[in-house]
Amino acid sequence: MSGSKSRASNTQNFPVTRGVSATVASKLAKMAAASSDDSSTPDPVKDSPDILSTSQLVSELEKQRASLLKDMSTLIRESVGPLQTSVDALRETVSHFNGRLAAAESLAGDNFERITITERAVKTLQAQNKSLQDRLDDLENRSRRVNLRIINVPEGSEKGRNPTEFVSELLMKNLGPEVLPKPPELERAHRSLAPNPGPGGRPRPFVICFHRFQEREKVLRWARQHELKHRDTTLRVYPDVSANTAKKRAGFNKIKQALYQKGVKFRLLFPARLQVSYEGETFTFETPEDAQAFYNERLMNKE
Repeated sequence: MSGSKSRASNTQNFPVTRGVSATVASKLAKMAAASSDDSSTPDPVKDSPDILSTSQLVSELEKQRASLLKDMSTLIRESVGPLQTSVDALRETVSHFNGRLAAAESLAGDNFERITITERAVKTLQAQNKSLQDRLDDLENRSRRVNLRIINVPEGSEKGRNPTEFVSELLMKNLGPEVLPKPPELERAHRSLAPNPGPGGRPRPFVICFHRFQEREKVLRWARQHELKHRDTTLRVYPDVSANTAKKRAGFNKIKQALYQKGVKFRLLFPARLQVSYEGETFTFETPEDAQAFYNERLMNKE
């Protein structure tokens, strides 16, 4: 029994390594079977020619290790090859995009500088354009300084007569010889260049051009203090101004109505400024917003 245990112990001391070949495994199995026999079984170390020595087992394991290393090396090379190809392609793509990004940044920098220059040029042109528009508007208003507009003259009132003679007689009849010793000398008079409104429509205004500025001023001052009538129709007289100036003057209509309801005196100055007389002081406003702010602060809540 002691011999059997000794042999079994010797068998168990053999190193068992993963990856051993089928031949080595078979031989080890035979050794294990032999160690399980009784004491009458021959000694496997002495009697079996297939039993491996320790040196042979180590040699076999070294061979297996070398084979595994070779297989692993081959597998790594086969696996790394496509990866290296992909990495090279990715590196080339990244390099290409880096080049395009650098070109885009350079182009963006150039465009930013050009945009800055363009913005400065646009601001300059806008200022020049505004100055030219103001000067053009002023020239147009100056060319209309001897003109007046008469509103609400019914369509067809002239009944085929010369409009210049019709307006001259209309003014002379209303103002009388105290204001106009003789009929005013008009260069021209005509309806505004708009389509005929037809029956029931608002009549087109008369635009009249005086030969003398002094006569035009007399008519305008009288019309501000009196009513100009044609038959039973009350007419209104206004200076003839450019469309842009007329739009600016119309912007004061709302505040003028509010001032009129409060009984506050005001005047609309040329070209488009509102002058208000209140509590012994005179205020001049360039924009309707400024006039409205004054009204809200000083007059809105005052009875």
